[in-house]
Amino acid sequence: MFGPHTAFIVPSYLATAAVILILVVWTMIEHKAQRTEIARLEKSGIKRRSDKSDTNRHG
Repeated sequence: MFGPHTAFIVPSYLATAAVILILVVWTMIEHKAQRTEIARLEKSGIKRRSDKSDTNRHG
């Protein structure tokens, strides 16, 4: 049923899936950390550069 290369292919797919899963989880953790940091900075009065409500900006 399985070919002669199954012993190589299956672990390769599993390793690839593990790496992708780790990257997705890492990205989600970093996203949450960045959101928390942005909220902390905004609470302390620091605004985003992309906030267009600031009327004192030039340009």
